Amino acid sequence: MLPPHVTVGAVSVEVNEHDDAGWPYGQVVFGCATFGGLGGASDFVGKGMGEEASLASLDEAAKLGITLFDTAERYGAGESERIVGRWLTSRPSSVTEHVRISTKVGPPWLDGRDGQFDLEYIDRIFSGSLERLAVDAVEILYTHAPDDHPDRPSGYEPVGIEATLEALETIRATGRVRRLGTSNVDADQLLAAIDAAERLGVVGYEVIQNGYNLLDPDGDAEVRRVAVEHGIAYTAYSALASGILTGKYRRDAPPPAGSLGELGVLGAMSDVVHDALDRLRTVAEDRRTTTGALALAWLMSRSDVTAITTAPSRTSPHLPLLAAALSLRIGSEEADTWASWFRDAAAETESST
Repeated sequence: MLPPHVTVGAVSVEVNEHDDAGWPYGQVVFGCATFGGLGGASDFVGKGMGEEASLASLDEAAKLGITLFDTAERYGAGESERIVGRWLTSRPSSVTEHVRISTKVGPPWLDGRDGQFDLEYIDRIFSGSLERLAVDAVEILYTHAPDDHPDRPSGYEPVGIEATLEALETIRATGRVRRLGTSNVDADQLLAAIDAAERLGVVGYEVIQNGYNLLDPDGDAEVRRVAVEHGIAYTAYSALASGILTGKYRRDAPPPAGSLGELGVLGAMSDVVHDALDRLRTVAEDRRTTTGALALAWLMSRSDVTAITTAPSRTSPHLPLLAAALSLRIGSEEADTWASWFRDAAAETESST
């Protein structure tokens, strides 16, 4: 286990133990979803960060003291895992010895594959991940989505959560996985998994990775509540809302070249969202920082968020934002005020649809 904090240069990365959730990896997880693509989107394979830039960002994350690197077998059609594997095998042990890896296996329908989300399928896909990562084991294995996710194709019959948990626990028993996690779940699915684990007499999921950020401060509230009640770590991805919270998308201005906005991935931003960002920008100017750093600091200040997952961008330097965020201290009243701006924006946006 790492010491209570890791100091790298002028930055001290606190390692919050989160005893209830058994989380020894600190407040920050380094996301690798932009390596070789943009997440798991097949249309954007090859449009993410190139290998050289990706390897450099891994070096920077390690220097910053981040110890958990998160990837998935579907990120960049496997290229993300390959790049992480190349980094692990090309850097000296003095750089990699404290680094741990998490990856994900999605149900077959997520990528249009045949099969069921059972032991045979999960073990086969996960074995491919280990090969690409050039490791014998990973720290955390997530299900990328529950098999009964509402986005599954019409007519697809999901397996029961018991079958998925039994498969994951069988893989854990081989020593290739230390912890099990789930991603993109709602509260009912999480409660069903908790109940199933109790019936089976297994540990079950110990980590949740869901999307959550300041843009929707009340989002995922039920999942966060259940996680706290059951001592499950909650990690938030999309911490900067696909770059929106960096402030790089300006009112009445075209999106930056090469950004997700230019690629058409993001929808139109309403005036009320821009208004909230303008207010946050004023705070950032007063504190001589950036909106992105404030948004990350806000998320890390939440007691129900164990850690945040932040990924490097092809167009914005997210890791420097993280370094700035780690140096900020935010009071509860200040955090509540910022949340109210975006809460009002979300409410007005919802009422207009």
